[in-house]
Amino acid sequence: MGQQKSGFFNSSGGDRVYSAADFASYFGSLVSNGIFTLSADNLRVEAAASMNVLVRPGGAFINGYNYQNTEDLQLTISTADGINSRIDRVVIRWSQTDREIVAAVKAGVASASPVPPALTRTSNVYELGIADIAVGRAVTSIVAGDITDTRLVSALCGSVNSLIGAVYE
Repeated sequence: MGQQKSGFFNSSGGDRVYSAADFASYFGSLVSNGIFTLSADNLRVEAAASMNVLVRPGGAFINGYNYQNTEDLQLTISTADGINSRIDRVVIRWSQTDREIVAAVKAGVASASPVPPALTRTSNVYELGIADIAVGRAVTSIVAGDITDTRLVSALCGSVNSLIGAVYE
């Protein structure tokens, strides 16, 4: 037997109880995953002092959940390998288990031919890749030329789109 659901109605004596998952399911059906593109600087990653990068203020939307970074956020890149280079990835990570969305650095593997780490996209963790960081062998600082902006690459991140215009025939 099927179950019918509707919402959202005011509670009368506690007869209407909704969870965050109910709201996320609703909003996730109307808005796609990605970053908001109101500003070109939205969640842009920049080089900072030594082995640090800054994630600029901005917002994203993942699986019906909203993320906001309200000020420059500094993230640390792990110490470079002395022999090989690697590519790290800065992600916006939605975690159902941790019940949060955070910006994080996903370290790559040092190699003669480095590739960025794959994004995790499971029912419990979903990542948007906003930048790749080339970490050269034995470097002690990250510079602007080491950063590849991936915010508008749809397979890695992309921008939020409203699905309200979708029509079913």
